Amino acid sequence: MTIEPLPTERDFDPYGGDLDAQCAWKNMGGLTLEQARQRFEENPLYYQEDFMWMGPRAFIFYFPVIEGYLLSTTECDDYDDRQAWILAHAIRQQLTNDATTSVATLVQRMRSLAGFVRGNLQLFAPTPAERARIDAAWADVEGEIESIADR
Repeated sequence: MTIEPLPTERDFDPYGGDLDAQCAWKNMGGLTLEQARQRFEENPLYYQEDFMWMGPRAFIFYFPVIEGYLLSTTECDDYDDRQAWILAHAIRQQLTNDATTSVATLVQRMRSLAGFVRGNLQLFAPTPAERARIDAAWADVEGEIESIADR
């Protein structure tokens, strides 16, 4: 089994000077996958957007945090959508940025995750309106995946 090296600060902020990427580095930089999972699960609301802004190599490394978190959802909390809406936007942002070719290695896993969320909306929101909002965000992820396949 090959152990991937931890993403560097440059992996989080490949172009240098992106404040959002630097914030993601401050929050997750230097953490193993397990440490990142623990940190994220301590306060998903605080760390959710880090996945949107980290560079592609860092995103690829830490994607299992998002994946595991959402796939572990077993019941709906009336006050928490498990960040399903914003995490869909984070994934879509990664798919639409300049690094699409590297992030595309995750396409099958992203497609599977989108299918899980969309097929289990009752786990992520108690109301039809919120379910529709989450469903639309993940439909956008699926649409972006399809556009990558067409390129």
